[in-house]
Amino acid sequence: MRYVVAFGGNAIGEELSSSAARFIIKLYKKGHEIIITHGNGPQVGLLSEVENKPLSILTAQTQAEIGTIIQAGLARSLASRKLEHNTPIIITRCTVDGKAPEMKNPSKPVGRFLTRAQADSLKRRGMSVKMLIGGYRRVVPSPVPIDVLEMDVIRYVLRNSKIVIAGGGGGVAVTLSKDGIQYIDAVIDKDYASSLIARKAHADSLIILTKTDGVYTGFGTPSQKLIKKASVNELRHFVELGEFEQGSMLPKVRACIDYVSKTGKRALIGNIKSAGSSSATLIVP
Repeated sequence: MRYVVAFGGNAIGEELSSSAARFIIKLYKKGHEIIITHGNGPQVGLLSEVENKPLSILTAQTQAEIGTIIQAGLARSLASRKLEHNTPIIITRCTVDGKAPEMKNPSKPVGRFLTRAQADSLKRRGMSVKMLIGGYRRVVPSPVPIDVLEMDVIRYVLRNSKIVIAGGGGGVAVTLSKDGIQYIDAVIDKDYASSLIARKAHADSLIILTKTDGVYTGFGTPSQKLIKKASVNELRHFVELGEFEQGSMLPKVRACIDYVSKTGKRALIGNIKSAGSSSATLIVP
């Protein structure tokens, strides 16, 4: 079987958590193929504060940086089990519509949480800032990915390596025109990119690992409740009710809805610290 396992940028520390590594290795030992994707929201935002470079270039930098962190953590866990695997990292580009409405409506949180004074400072510099659960964060354009330029490479390497790291940070955002490939100043949501990669790779399951145990209704309130299992239609209903925060759980839910509805297969959203446990949200057709 083939899996796409997505790690949230906020959930990645200095090394791949031991439980997540155990989960990946368990799949690998059973002969399954795994495409590991990851977010980069906090990292690309911090880089943008100190480096005057386009978001496309910063995304490529963080693909290499975070990919190496995951690669190293996985290598240590494999070595402790007397297993070896040189997990390759593929710098990935995704095409988008440069005229998409999202380009004029920044919504993707990047960087750290900010104080009111820090948020006001970024606004004076012409950046967009939004108040989210937990505080202020900078938000940037985040168009939906259309295609994955390195998809053939990902498939080829996966067949030979069984584990590959790709689609980091949602992929570098590019557009295609008669003049060739153009890099644009935007960040693609890794959840949407992971769903697209999972569909194009004909994956048997999409698994998104984050900092929470799954999808909650009433999140952050005394009445919050974990959704253990839900159909696509049930989740769509919760989306319509506004249950999930934009830029946080909402893209994860929408990505899983997209994958499950278009493939008829299953998706899972769970905690990176307890990967593979029963405490997660299973999304079914």
